[in-house]
Amino acid sequence: MAWTGRFSDFDGISQNVPDRRAKYPRSDNFTNSTVTKLEDLHPGVTNPTVAGMILTKDTPKCIQSKKNPGTERYLMSFVLRDSPSCFVNVTCWGTENGIKDIATKFSISDIVQLTNVQVQPKSYDGYDDKFKPSTPMSFNITFSENHSNIDHYMGPESDVFRGLQNVPIKANNDYYILEDVIAHGQNLSGEHINLLTVVKKIGPAKDIITKTGKKTRRCELKLMDETCPSFALILWDSDMIDIAQSWAPLDTVLFIADVRVSYDDFRSTMVSTADSKTIFTVNPDTLEAHSLYQFAHSQTFDVEDGTSGQSDPPLENITDVYTVSQLINMKNDRADQWKPTVYGVLYVCLSQFDVDGDTNRVLRYRCEKCRQTVTENTGFFCNNSTCSNGILNAFSSTVDNTQPSVEYSVSVSWSDHTGTIDYCHLDGEVAHGMIGIKMSRSVGESGKVFLRALSCQPVGTKDLQ
Repeated sequence: MAWTGRFSDFDGISQNVPDRRAKYPRSDNFTNSTVTKLEDLHPGVTNPTVAGMILTKDTPKCIQSKKNPGTERYLMSFVLRDSPSCFVNVTCWGTENGIKDIATKFSISDIVQLTNVQVQPKSYDGYDDKFKPSTPMSFNITFSENHSNIDHYMGPESDVFRGLQNVPIKANNDYYILEDVIAHGQNLSGEHINLLTVVKKIGPAKDIITKTGKKTRRCELKLMDETCPSFALILWDSDMIDIAQSWAPLDTVLFIADVRVSYDDFRSTMVSTADSKTIFTVNPDTLEAHSLYQFAHSQTFDVEDGTSGQSDPPLENITDVYTVSQLINMKNDRADQWKPTVYGVLYVCLSQFDVDGDTNRVLRYRCEKCRQTVTENTGFFCNNSTCSNGILNAFSSTVDNTQPSVEYSVSVSWSDHTGTIDYCHLDGEVAHGMIGIKMSRSVGESGKVFLRALSCQPVGTKDLQ
């Protein structure tokens, strides 16, 4: 693939950061201190030295001091990671200049070392779980401007730490597909979930003034996966917005851990928002991410409204014949490593065809224009903001000519003398041609290896010899 092992996603941001020196003592590029691994830390350890990669960080904040009423304290937080399974929240406290200096000098993906920090148990008031990234450690780390030091790390573990940049913090298959979020998302509204997506479009960064007069920035991205051509992601953090501007559409895969999803009444659909709990893994080096990247590059997109369609070869060019057992073996091979899509011909019997069950498992509704899936939850209206129907529906729920098309989407099983293969998708015109009944308008857990019929024709016994 074009991006395997690429660690340059954040280079453009880091290079533009001025090397401002803090006013308080600090050593450059620590290499001699004894570094304690996070897995060996506990609240009883005194003034340890830790090192790792910055996964995410927030902007400096100002709060009123409880010890000295009338004075202000500044803080900023980031997540430090030193192994695939160990990462911890770090909170830095100090003066305005000191904290802003740290925020300016260090960026996401930098390798840093901290000395003389405090290890404190997590609070039990729920604050950590609500406003900070979820971490597997039972403690947090506190950094004091007066007693602690931080600088870039250049020790023997640098390459190990840098390799963590492409390793998701959650299990590789622990994510929702976008179609499930849209179809059943109102039950998820307000929750934090994981997503695996491709960046499809990056909107411009906009300066916003809130109702309280606070100046902030906002950027909206369009994401996609195999099941949905467009899904909104909203960014509010200035550092994350700068990083997102460097991502390449269709070339950037994101594993987004703990992104907040909510129902947007204006758009009548689900959207996602990155907040203080969200952690991005850019171009994760996983089978699922490689497969999604390949899928994105197999699509064709309409410039006007982002329509996508799969680039399947003409039927007459598909000549390789397979048995069911061969197909099962190929499917199992693709569960362990990425391989290109295979096209072939099967001579089989239809052994399971459930058209009498839940209609949600038999029928699929799509926008007539952009072909995005629409659901009963949205009144069967298109909510794709890049589609002309979706734009009209955003302003009116009574727009003409926005009724969706309906098509079959049936999970079937095929059998031959070598075995049976389940969960093959019979969609659209293929299912219509087989059933012989045209659909009229009336208003799972997904596998990672998809089997889809491009055509279905009856054959005589001589064809099976």
